[in-house]
Amino acid sequence: MQHRRTWAATLAAVTTLTTALLAAPEASAAPAGRLARPAADGGGLAPIGGTVPGLTGESARAAGGAAVEHFAGTRRQQSVQARSAQIQAAQLHTDWGVNLPSATTQGLHATQSVLDSAPTTTTGGDYVYAPTALPGGNACIEMTTAYTPTGPYLWAWDWCGGRDGVGKLTPMDATFLATYTTTVNGRRAYSMDEHKTSTTANTWTAYLYNYVTHAWDTYFTSSGTFDLPQFNFGWNMFEIYTSVNPSTGAGYYCQTFAGRGFESSAVQVYAGGAWVAATSANTSTTHRTIPSGSAYDCPALTFSMLNPNDHWLAQIGGAQPPAGASYEAESSANTLAGQARVRTSAGASGGAFVGYVGGGSANTLRFNNVTASAAGTRTVRLYYASGEARSVTLTVNGTAGPTVSTPSTGGWDTVGSVTLSVTLRAGANTIQLGNAGGWAPDIDRIVVS
Repeated sequence: MQHRRTWAATLAAVTTLTTALLAAPEASAAPAGRLARPAADGGGLAPIGGTVPGLTGESARAAGGAAVEHFAGTRRQQSVQARSAQIQAAQLHTDWGVNLPSATTQGLHATQSVLDSAPTTTTGGDYVYAPTALPGGNACIEMTTAYTPTGPYLWAWDWCGGRDGVGKLTPMDATFLATYTTTVNGRRAYSMDEHKTSTTANTWTAYLYNYVTHAWDTYFTSSGTFDLPQFNFGWNMFEIYTSVNPSTGAGYYCQTFAGRGFESSAVQVYAGGAWVAATSANTSTTHRTIPSGSAYDCPALTFSMLNPNDHWLAQIGGAQPPAGASYEAESSANTLAGQARVRTSAGASGGAFVGYVGGGSANTLRFNNVTASAAGTRTVRLYYASGEARSVTLTVNGTAGPTVSTPSTGGWDTVGSVTLSVTLRAGANTIQLGNAGGWAPDIDRIVVS
């Protein structure tokens, strides 16, 4: 039997979600004007750059249309009470995510996948909010990725000072995807951070990582008295409002998003004066057990807790996109030249790195038999460890390719990654790593997708 919540109960049960990586609240050790760079872009520190484009005020409310009004109605008590029993019974609203105890968590960041190709809108009056995110600690900003009948949007909802409405809205169009997303686990994803930037006025700021400028861009700032102190919030990685399509017996969104996945990864909270991964010790899930898709009017929907509580996946039918073929640096199938050699490390995925790559053209690591089913551009994620900023050059099938910067990962046994594109031919390929002008980082593996 499907779970139908009353709108009042729904409001009391609302949690939240969002995405970004290792930004630094005022209490952290990061220098002023710099936040921790997402691992998806190599780790280390990155400057605070520009401002994310978007609409504010009446323009934002008008662009969001019914999606904004619908969202507001589910979170304002007066709107909840005004809804008729008939509407309550007809539409299912439920969610899945993690609660953040307000007293101990005062910041949130993670990486969130976004749908980068059609379909990106819903039909039948359905809405998918994946995710919504509101940190604990009286945060003013609820960051929301909304898939609506009029398009996909990112917005910041302002919950302070009695404003209680959309503060900023940005269409997730091609320009947004090209600027603020990268490939993570085979999906396009953005990195987001929200934390308290002033305790005096309860000021909160949300940031998005700009993968073009390699800096954090400010998305929205708000301050004042938090207007929903009676509720615990957090990261809602998947929240839906749906009506059953009589021709399928499932919610409209279930057919619209068939074969698509929504992934929240690297979810972290700011607690005890430091950024830490969301775990079962510092957060709690919104359900005791992983719910069934049928409870969401979508039998094809499956939820997975890939790592409690910082890595979540909602998949609507179909196979998950391949994570890519992984090639370990220490494999005997590879060719090590010059001083390049294997060293053991518990931090490496296969228990070992290849070090002493670079420092001259003779010291190289070559991955042999990197296969591609067809000729074309492929994404290569390079996993490495380095205690300092370095760089590495890729040579593909004997032709010098891109040189990529590899920021410090914080230690020689701490793995980070960078992503780049290469052109492969059908069948077997070679990818050689080196650095004629300086030392490269220690190499863990590459993943080609």
